[in-house]
Amino acid sequence: MICCADKIRNKFGATLILWNMRIHFIGCEGASMKALGKIARADGSVVTGSDIALNGHSEQNVAGADLAVYSSAIPDDNAELTYAREHGIKIMSRAEFLGQICRGYKTTIAVAGSHGKTTCTAMLGCIFAPLNATVHLGGEYNGENGHVGGKRFFITEACEYKRNFLHILPQISVVLNVELDHTDYYRDLDDITNAFNVFSRSAPLRIVCGDDERSAPLRDGKHISFGLNENNDFFAREISESRDGASFILAGKSGDYGKIELKVLGRHNVFNAVAAAAAAIGAGVQFDSIKRGLESFTGVKRRLEYLGRLGECFVYTDYAHHPREIESMLSCVRGAGFKRIAVAFQPHTYTRTQSLLHGFSQGLCKADDILIAEVYAAREEPIAGVSGNLLCRAIIESGHSARYCGTFFELNEQAVRLAEKCDALIYCGAGDIDVAARTLFL
Repeated sequence: MICCADKIRNKFGATLILWNMRIHFIGCEGASMKALGKIARADGSVVTGSDIALNGHSEQNVAGADLAVYSSAIPDDNAELTYAREHGIKIMSRAEFLGQICRGYKTTIAVAGSHGKTTCTAMLGCIFAPLNATVHLGGEYNGENGHVGGKRFFITEACEYKRNFLHILPQISVVLNVELDHTDYYRDLDDITNAFNVFSRSAPLRIVCGDDERSAPLRDGKHISFGLNENNDFFAREISESRDGASFILAGKSGDYGKIELKVLGRHNVFNAVAAAAAAIGAGVQFDSIKRGLESFTGVKRRLEYLGRLGECFVYTDYAHHPREIESMLSCVRGAGFKRIAVAFQPHTYTRTQSLLHGFSQGLCKADDILIAEVYAAREEPIAGVSGNLLCRAIIESGHSARYCGTFFELNEQAVRLAEKCDALIYCGAGDIDVAARTLFL
């Protein structure tokens, strides 16, 4: 028997029936793709997948599939995509498939923003856990990329890359912040702001940051504002920070809701928690449930994740790969009481490194000691003259010392030396620098 939740409309104008459908995921090891595969399997699909990191790509992998779903990392000339086109197999991007999946749920809450969306989405997952919400993450929380639950609530990250989030038509949209990023696709700040604006206005209930001036164009018209500023509809007051976490009182226009004690560090996580609370209240969740959910949240993988100590130095790994994220992360660590901070940073993509070079050099200078790894290429080809060494020179030219390390072996060797005089060491970047950090404790 096929229930109505198993039927969703696809871009071809036909009814896509998930029950007993064979769906092949190309690039299946991506965090979002893993989560979508689990959801499709729970809805009755037969799921297969391929990935360079797993079994490679070949025509035989996709043969016999009803639908091929591909991630943004897959090139247009991929052998499996080519085979699917030539043999009449329907094709959807990951973003298109996510958009279709959302339509099978009564209420979709979609969280967008240049920074913080994985954390805020995971926080919402904790709040809505007693309601058995289905959660889709682009990162990892408690070893999973989400949770397959019921059909009442769907909570998802909404990625802005290539305007992917415009495939989602949520009942509640959340925009945490707007920054110029993905400069291999967006022309300028106005271009990416317009995309966020279109996304925000796609929902009947709009939750928008009131602190971020770049989000100002989104605040035209009916919306609910949130932030750390008391002029917002929902805000935090009496914020307290320590190495154990941060606490605050959730407040609104009508008064205080109550105190929330987080297990994660930093004012940026207070900000994320206020955003999650605003969305949950908008969905009808009571404060007691919001408090329990947020206080149970233990942090997303690679978001100031504590790895251990080198002597007296605390070692963390973080996903920060944009200047604003780096500044926020360093501010958080300072606020927690650390005095001397070392950062080992791996730039992510050549286009981002080139276009945001000044921002990176200024943001990283807020650390006491800086190590720079080589650029992680991700989906890109090298750009002549753009490298980790270029960023290192820019930092030195700004008046701060830094050291370029061409290999992870050299990076770790230098990091261990810095740990002798620092009380916090943070490995950060969206590439594979996390691997280097973890080898310190093998």
